[in-house]
Amino acid sequence: MATTTSSSIFTIPTPIRSLFNLFPLQTYDAEPLPARSPSESRTHAKLHIFSIPEDALLNRPSFNPTCLKWQTYLRIANIRTDLIPSTNHASPSGSLPYLLPPSTDSRPDIPLTGHQISQYAQKNSSLRDAPSPKAEAYLSLIAQSIRPAWLYALYLSPTHTSLLTKLYLPSSPLLSTPLLHTLRSAAREEILKATRRHLLLPGQLYDEARTAFEALDTALGKVEWFFGGSEPGLFDAEVFAYTYLILDTEFGWQDDELRDCVGGCENLVAHRRRLYERCWN
Repeated sequence: MATTTSSSIFTIPTPIRSLFNLFPLQTYDAEPLPARSPSESRTHAKLHIFSIPEDALLNRPSFNPTCLKWQTYLRIANIRTDLIPSTNHASPSGSLPYLLPPSTDSRPDIPLTGHQISQYAQKNSSLRDAPSPKAEAYLSLIAQSIRPAWLYALYLSPTHTSLLTKLYLPSSPLLSTPLLHTLRSAAREEILKATRRHLLLPGQLYDEARTAFEALDTALGKVEWFFGGSEPGLFDAEVFAYTYLILDTEFGWQDDELRDCVGGCENLVAHRRRLYERCWN
């Protein structure tokens, strides 16, 4: 009598098992830029950000808070970068900023994003930015109260349609009109997700941003840098990215809604001035 082979629903069929024996699953390292990307020798790291060519050439602050945060952090670490005006469509990760290390780096063609930039900055400088246990709570204030007000003011407020167009949209109405609709839909969705509401109420957004800035102002107090650091860190760069742009008289704001949220916070205003003088003067 022939022997019956035991089986169950969890048994991998022999043909499939044989196939995977030939081609086993494998986790690959991060991919470099596509081969079609221009090959070049980079003396300095290149930081791809939202900017205009003139500002990038002069290493001026980006008009985008996320880009400005990392631009500022790299300057805190005294890491020389060349700025490259770019867009999300050109980014390997689908968003800006991203950093390409200099050609002398061990992995020069691996684009760095987010906290990979932080790790690169600390590895290549004397900066030792240990995260404070308090930072996470205050970061939530920025994400849930300050950023939604920023998104509303720039992307959704009719007052700033011309500013949004100038910063992010192509000059052709044929292209800019649908893109404007896309940007506004995405901003609305992000605001509602961050605030966990079903309705978008501008007055409430600005009130909550004001409360958040006042909390940050109190947390900073009269010391130079957040959480009593001897030098500025990533959280300082995060706050500066908003306070600098909100209080920038040349940015192009057409009303004082956001400026009023932070203008009365004397500690934050002084912090903004100190960090600008350290990194750009």
